[in-house]
Amino acid sequence: MTHIDAIITPSEEPADNLQKAKVTKSEKQGAVGVPVFFSAEDIQKQGIDPNEVDEIGVRVKDGFVVFVPLSPEKGDQ
Repeated sequence: MTHIDAIITPSEEPADNLQKAKVTKSEKQGAVGVPVFFSAEDIQKQGIDPNEVDEIGVRVKDGFVVFVPLSPEKGDQ
């Protein structure tokens, strides 16, 4: 599991550099989730070589987004 901690305050990142993601909602459930896209550069900054993996796991742990390299032989780690 790869996890690099960083606390980013709104003043550190200009608004024009932020990616927006619309919250998906349904009438029955309300908020469902937010689809996001991570570039190859984003993945590499987290210690994973995107050219060496076909899939990564993405989850939220303790308030941080965590990337987990997945092994094709072993599946989810």
